[in-house]
Amino acid sequence: MINKGINHEKNSFTLILGLTIMIFSIYMFFSFFNLQKTQQRLTGSKGNMFYVQMVNYVMPIVKVTNFDEEDMAESTFSLKSGLLNYIGINLRSPDEILKKEISYFKEDNNYVAYNVDNRISDFNLKDSDITKTSTDNNVNKDNNEPKQIFQIYNPQLKKNLDNSKPEILIYHSHTTESYGQYGPDNLDPTKNVCAVGDELAKELSNNYGISVIHDTTIHNVLAYNKSYQRSGETLDKYLKKYGDFKMIIDIHRDSDPNKANVTANINGENVAKIMFVMARKNPHFDKNMLIVNSMLNTAKKNFPGLTIGNGIYYYDYGMNFFNQAKSNNAFLLEIGSTPNSLDESKASSKYIARMIAEYLNGKK
Repeated sequence: MINKGINHEKNSFTLILGLTIMIFSIYMFFSFFNLQKTQQRLTGSKGNMFYVQMVNYVMPIVKVTNFDEEDMAESTFSLKSGLLNYIGINLRSPDEILKKEISYFKEDNNYVAYNVDNRISDFNLKDSDITKTSTDNNVNKDNNEPKQIFQIYNPQLKKNLDNSKPEILIYHSHTTESYGQYGPDNLDPTKNVCAVGDELAKELSNNYGISVIHDTTIHNVLAYNKSYQRSGETLDKYLKKYGDFKMIIDIHRDSDPNKANVTANINGENVAKIMFVMARKNPHFDKNMLIVNSMLNTAKKNFPGLTIGNGIYYYDYGMNFFNQAKSNNAFLLEIGSTPNSLDESKASSKYIARMIAEYLNGKK
């Protein structure tokens, strides 16, 4: 009788434990499934990212030999960030944490934005709180605050266009990345980053006489985690035909869902902010950074607020060094983010063109 009682208790415990594990497993499965759908909607992360992360988590050897998601540009999903997002904590938007805990910071027209450089910004004081002593004639009549006008085009930087030897190559490793109403991805080249590349190429050739090749080959649809491998093959084709270029630009779209972080107002116009993404372990890193630093200096001097934070995000290796090891003159440029409109992102092109022209045509 005693043994039967013990066995009965053991069977009951085993049954309860089994049911608990099964219910927990079902809960986790649907939680991750729903989380992936939410992540795709908010950040434009690609469909196979979730499965890659799961394989990396349960089979670390695969992560070492096949795909290091944590060190890849445009990586927007991980198990750690996913679980935090599920309980309402978004590490990319620390202002949301403040708003949950401190009612003072709840989103309102008067209290918004937590910039990527970790400073509260855009806090609006009442006019009665400020003493103004300005004689500037260039004043916005609506709010009586001085508005600085920045000169975009510099005619002294224009030269005669020579298409016999292209100076710049523009391409897109993540060709379908898109904006705003067109969704995080769009195959139509007039509605994705290709349209931004076209606008930049037009600004450079028409206003500064700089010859550009713009390649719109789609690299990211068939196998997203091979995007940089495929774009590297495209780049090799052009390097073999033309030799090196003075600039090789891989144009992307960022995935920050907070529009306040990625939008600037310059000369009364909303434009998408920009950011360079660089691979530090790349053997050409120092030479690549000479171009990037020169362009950033032009932006800070002539168009303050155009860059996200200090304008650079670093990886150690990235995927294939983001192809930056193929040239001394290669870099990755993020223009705008998912909440930006296509027009805002295209509007940034005239500022980027000026930055490029200062580097290429302004040299003595």
